[in-house]
Amino acid sequence: MAVRRSLLALSTTVLTSALLLAPVLSAEAAAPTACKGSSCTGKSPQSEGCGSGAKVIDRVRPAGGGPEVQLRNSARCSAAWARIEKANSSWRFKIQIRGGASYTANASPSYAAYTQMVGSSNAYRACVEIYDGRGGSWSCTGWH
Repeated sequence: MAVRRSLLALSTTVLTSALLLAPVLSAEAAAPTACKGSSCTGKSPQSEGCGSGAKVIDRVRPAGGGPEVQLRNSARCSAAWARIEKANSSWRFKIQIRGGASYTANASPSYAAYTQMVGSSNAYRACVEIYDGRGGSWSCTGWH
């Protein structure tokens, strides 16, 4: 009987120690991202796991009024993208790499819409098209 108690006390001590020493991971740290930096360029922030914890670093509204476009950055993924809230699908917005490619998307009346990502080691900015019926004129954030 004394041996049983000793084994039970030892088992309890070992289990308690293991639980106390086990690392506690935040949800963000536990969820790996599928890309990092330039490997994120051209990919979706949601499907790559980059949306969680992303920060808005700048915003722009089109000249003459319209929906706000956010320039978002994920430190976890070292990537950036543009985001627009629900809006008429005629609104176009983009993320642009200085001297390089841009990724354009249309707003949705049903959900927030996103552009594809760019690696944040490039200079980038978000833009929204001025809805004047002619197209081609954009309001943009500063370069980041």
